[in-house]
Amino acid sequence: MLSRFRTLALSHLLLLVASPAMAAAGSATLRGSPASMARQHEVAEEQAYSFVRTPAEVRKLVEEGELVAIPGNTDYEVSRGVSFPYAKPELRLFLERLGEQYRSACGESLVVTSLTRPISKQPGNAHPLSVHPAGMAVDFRISRQAACRGWLEQALLSLEKDQLLDVTRERNPPHYHVAVFPVEYLAYVARQEAAAEAKAAPAEPAAEEKPLAATRSAGWDSDGLARFALVVALSVALVFALGTSGGNRRNVGF
Repeated sequence: MLSRFRTLALSHLLLLVASPAMAAAGSATLRGSPASMARQHEVAEEQAYSFVRTPAEVRKLVEEGELVAIPGNTDYEVSRGVSFPYAKPELRLFLERLGEQYRSACGESLVVTSLTRPISKQPGNAHPLSVHPAGMAVDFRISRQAACRGWLEQALLSLEKDQLLDVTRERNPPHYHVAVFPVEYLAYVARQEAAAEAKAAPAEPAAEEKPLAATRSAGWDSDGLARFALVVALSVALVFALGTSGGNRRNVGF
């Protein structure tokens, strides 16, 4: 009885220890948390990103190529309220790919409401670990169309589940906050492009059979050899028959 109790207790203990890791690996939610903010900040530090403090530092990183312009296109637009339309190159790639898919699915442009923000320009309710100053975060306007909201949320949650980004639906003001994890996202894009290229590549043509004339020019084919063997056999038989009949004819004076 005591042994059984110890076994059950150990099982429950292992379950409690494993549960957080299982939840982190398999769950995706639009609810923010201190853990998600810590993870975003950790990724920025792993990449040695600079957290800009002033507009002058933003301009410097743009000149050095660390931040790139986010001009918008027919698939996504940058709101006029965005004071610093710059971000990391990986984030621009993310916007271009997601914007194209969003417009194709919803028929409207994806609207960006915030990108890089220097610490001196952060709003009062900004989280201390915010990665907007690092240029790896973007905020999206929440669409009035339920179908578009549903599509975007499912797409972002799917990417979060694969640990390519972190998404939170903020309430004040209402928007989607997304932090893109650059290394993981670039590897994902490379896999997607490789799969698309493999699917589009034409199948290799089957080896063509050589024409009979070409085969004969290189030597005897199987039918020719069979016919040759038959001719030889008939010739031998004919010679043998003629030899035998000739001997008989000489006996009778032919």
